[in-house]
Amino acid sequence: MLKKIVLLLFFTVFLHACSEMKASIPEKEQVVEDKITFENEVVEKTNQDIPSMLLNNNDFHSVIGWMSNEEIAFIFVEKGQWLVKTYTVPTNTWKTIYTTTTPIIQGTIHPLKEMILLHTSKDSSSAEIQFLHKNGFVTQSLSFESSEIYMDWHPTNPNLVVFSTFYEDWTYSTFVYDGETQALSSIDIENPFVKWYDEDHLSVYRWAESGLDGSELFLYSIKDKTLKATGEDKVLDVTNIGEAIVYVQINEEEKQLEYRLESLNGSNKLEWTAPAVSNYSEWVIPTMSIVSSDEFMLLNATESRNQDDTSQKSILSKISLDGQVILGEVGEQPISCSPNGETCLGGYSKENWINTNPLKVEKWIYFNK
Repeated sequence: MLKKIVLLLFFTVFLHACSEMKASIPEKEQVVEDKITFENEVVEKTNQDIPSMLLNNNDFHSVIGWMSNEEIAFIFVEKGQWLVKTYTVPTNTWKTIYTTTTPIIQGTIHPLKEMILLHTSKDSSSAEIQFLHKNGFVTQSLSFESSEIYMDWHPTNPNLVVFSTFYEDWTYSTFVYDGETQALSSIDIENPFVKWYDEDHLSVYRWAESGLDGSELFLYSIKDKTLKATGEDKVLDVTNIGEAIVYVQINEEEKQLEYRLESLNGSNKLEWTAPAVSNYSEWVIPTMSIVSSDEFMLLNATESRNQDDTSQKSILSKISLDGQVILGEVGEQPISCSPNGETCLGGYSKENWINTNPLKVEKWIYFNK
């Protein structure tokens, strides 16, 4: 129970709002004109391969991520308007694709790069999820009433989203939404932090008594509403990246993470190990960024340690079923990588620019306070 409370508190820090949902389709496409001027300044480059920019700290909200190998999506707020803007790297140009007066809590880009999921909220007890097309119109929206929300988007089918909505007393409800049929279905599961395993099943974790022991993996059938054991235990995370699934399990005796990248049909797999990092009560899941349906970027510790030891760097690598390519060492940080894997944005504000071949890290976003 303590671990569940800790995880719920963790999501409170990053997420805000949602439940009791109503799906609706706008009567017409919402095309947004760039009516608000946002002033940004491009700083003189210290390296021609790495851009630099100076942003107003009061206007900047967050970097959503890569829309393509050359285009990055941002969230800004200016004069009471919330803006989703894209920055084209080669030309140093901006384009506003969406504006709203409702505060945007966070944005998520689908791996296919056609849609952005926007979580917006007018107050602490309500929220909306906007399905925003890359060209700037909202295709669908969901309304919520609750305190917090957890979401997982299917990697190859942008119509499928699973939501867990939390209430002030820490109870929760979990729903599966199918945008193609606009059907919203309630499901009864014991762990709200579920993820898509395939289009018909969700990965459900049954926690062990100790957070250091990992979890048992179960598959929930959306059609039959049944839970089936997989035989996989000591599981820390399972991620469907499109054409393959990444399993992360813990070998507590060796203090090692055991990875398995396996094709969806099980015909091909890659296995490797890495040192495990602990925050004393549980193991820390390493940072990863999906770059394509069969490839992802991964940061692993150089040796087993505690999370509060910030003096050591991590190993950045590119991994596919063809193997693992070690790119070099960088500081531990959240990363968001371009579809070709040649560039990653790092840091909590994505302020670091990471060229992967050859590896070079340099700050690229500066804030004018």
